[in-house]
Amino acid sequence: MRALVTGITGFVGGHLVEHLSASGDQVVGLSRSGRRLSDAAGLERLARVEAFDLADGGLADELTAMLARKRPEAIYHLAAQANPQASLADPRGTWALNLGGALNLLEAVLAAQLEPLPRVMLVGTGVSYGNPAPEDMPVSERCPLRPNNPYSASKAAADLLGIQYYLAHGLPVVIARPFNHAGPRQTSTYVLSALARQVAEVERGARTRVEVGNLDVVRDFTDVRDVVRGYRLLVEHGRPGEIYNLGTGSGTLLADALHILVGRARTPVEVFVDPARVRPVDQPRLVADARKLRDETGWAPRFTIEETLGDLLDFWRAELDAHAS
Repeated sequence: MRALVTGITGFVGGHLVEHLSASGDQVVGLSRSGRRLSDAAGLERLARVEAFDLADGGLADELTAMLARKRPEAIYHLAAQANPQASLADPRGTWALNLGGALNLLEAVLAAQLEPLPRVMLVGTGVSYGNPAPEDMPVSERCPLRPNNPYSASKAAADLLGIQYYLAHGLPVVIARPFNHAGPRQTSTYVLSALARQVAEVERGARTRVEVGNLDVVRDFTDVRDVVRGYRLLVEHGRPGEIYNLGTGSGTLLADALHILVGRARTPVEVFVDPARVRPVDQPRLVADARKLRDETGWAPRFTIEETLGDLLDFWRAELDAHAS
């Protein structure tokens, strides 16, 4: 299968490249930054990357021509501003990329007049459900959307855009709504990776303690390697115009995740609750009901939270070693 991945040089993009290539797909990708795929992960030989800013509506003809030339059979749209806190600092930029980028891509797919039309997978987010009521937990696709930041709101809008393009134009769009995910190569702007990095730094003597915020929250963490496997299954078996939650269905208390990391540390680790890291408002619990995905594709998670955390910690140990040498 010829696959096009937008946002290919991001955390999830690299893991998707690995999975698609292992499945026999030919992969090309777009990246606004134009940076190369990770040499350390051996990804450069698996996919070609072209620099392209999907948020720039003035590049519509170039995008259409590129799609007509590449003729992808599947498009995985990962490109996004994916950090909720960063979206609060730059709401306009977040909307321009997350909604505007999706619009520019879907318009270009139609304009390229590809035959047959490629399967397009849009990646939303479970954060779009906001803070669900207890009776809506675990959260199914029928739960009302109540996004509380520009990231989740723009992603929810892009989901509706994808449904509209299916209903109005017959474009085979499938929407994944993943919940929290983590794994090797994730930046430390995300909570599990941040905790793993701090534990690795304590081991090296680079810091004296792990500093945390509110650990009394529950999230549904899926290993990124399971997430990308779900994406390909949705491209193969998902129904166009439908939305699928992607999550394990089990919640992990952040305090328990930190306990696992501390238990794997090679030296004693002190934990300090920093009031500056405690958000004034935080969703206490968010867990996915992913039965629809499981029933229609056969997907099930293969990695446990313990395995994900162990691999994250090993990743940061290797990263710190590499930068120290």
